[in-house]
Amino acid sequence: MKRQLRWVLGAACVAVGLCWSIPGAVHSQESAKPSGPAIAKPATVRVEQGKLVVETSLKGVLEAEQSAELAIEPKAWIGPFAVKSAVPHGTRVKKGDVLLELDTITIDRTLRELRLDRELADIALRVAKEELPVLEQFLPLNLATAERDKRIAEEDLKRYEATDRAEIKKNAEFSLKSMVHYLEYAREELKQLEKMYRDKDLTEETEEIILKRQRNQIESLENSLESTKIQTDRALNVDIPRRDQTVKDTLLKQTLAWQKAKSVLPLELNQKRLALQKLQADREKSEERFAQLEADRKAMAVVAPIDGILYHGQCERGIWNTATVSGRLRRNGNVQANEVFMTVVTARPLIARADVEEKDLHAIKADAAGELTPVGFPDLKLPARVKSVSLVPRAAGTFESRLTVDVPADVESLMPGMTGTVKLTTYRNERALLVPSTAVFRDEGSSSSHVYLISEGKPVKTEIAIGKASGGKTEVLNGLKAGDELLANKP
Repeated sequence: MKRQLRWVLGAACVAVGLCWSIPGAVHSQESAKPSGPAIAKPATVRVEQGKLVVETSLKGVLEAEQSAELAIEPKAWIGPFAVKSAVPHGTRVKKGDVLLELDTITIDRTLRELRLDRELADIALRVAKEELPVLEQFLPLNLATAERDKRIAEEDLKRYEATDRAEIKKNAEFSLKSMVHYLEYAREELKQLEKMYRDKDLTEETEEIILKRQRNQIESLENSLESTKIQTDRALNVDIPRRDQTVKDTLLKQTLAWQKAKSVLPLELNQKRLALQKLQADREKSEERFAQLEADRKAMAVVAPIDGILYHGQCERGIWNTATVSGRLRRNGNVQANEVFMTVVTARPLIARADVEEKDLHAIKADAAGELTPVGFPDLKLPARVKSVSLVPRAAGTFESRLTVDVPADVESLMPGMTGTVKLTTYRNERALLVPSTAVFRDEGSSSSHVYLISEGKPVKTEIAIGKASGGKTEVLNGLKAGDELLANKP
């Protein structure tokens, strides 16, 4: 019933249309067909043959290919290295120009003192050399003397104990005994004189003189007797015991001296030999230090080793530490030993140093060509070529490359330390088969690529081998030909 109703309504519409149409108009058969929604045709692209260029951009810094770092590398002098004057940063210098003058008062004074020390050392060395042969000759004489003194002491003790001691005691006792006898004789003689003078008729004066003289003699002898008693007592009780000890001590001392001479004198002689060797070694060391200090003194007048431009500080991979050094390269400033405080660089030729990310390492090879655009002069496009690429990472994920840069002779504005962007052509194919990269697909978990090739009006999934990609285009190595039509998007 519904189907019949739709037919009736359609017929009515046709009738109405005929009523409104211009008389005599002829309608095509298509206008009589029922209308419906149009079906959109899928977007397609074609495989083209053209040029594919792959470029990689690097951040680079310009460096001088030839440079000379300046540092004071003292052999003996430890400082100070106080600055008197320094050539300003950026000055063009010639080989031999004085770049840095240091205060040398302290090292000059040290050299003067060392000269005096060397002269004294020379004198001491000469004395030691002259003294040693004499000591070597004295050694047997001193040993013989010590042995002889010991032998004499032994003989003296033996003789003293055998005869001298008894003789000394005997003489002391005999002196006392003789003095007693002298006194007795004098007293007896006085008696006889007194008796004789009583019997003879002599003058009283003569008698008194003779008797007085005899009495005085007796008094003198009595006094001498007392002294002799004291001396005898001293000889027997003091001098002889002391002499006993002295003779024994003398022997002991001479024995010890002999033993010492035998053991010590050779050591002392050897000590003198070693002292002479040390003096010689010290002299050589002093001579070496003096020569080193003189060399250090000469090195404190820093001169340019080459023609070029003076930079303060040191370049580390294109980065200069000028700011940390220039403040000390002024009067009363100071530099450190073995510190690079200046660098003379040649303005030409220049090279560039650039970091390569690990993802680009495979693409950048030695001799790859490109151009460098300085940051400060963006209109300059300088030819550049990769000279080397390090295979050892400089840091995690970063490798170092060095590039030659062709700077025209009339471009004087570029200086070491400036930066720029390097664009390298890492791949070029003048007749590459190219398709939009958006038309190339890869299934998850698959290593192969595919496209949807239009064949007989229908898209067919087709595997292809792809090469490089750049600028939204992908190079097709196998599986397609120029003119092939592909779906632009995945169906």
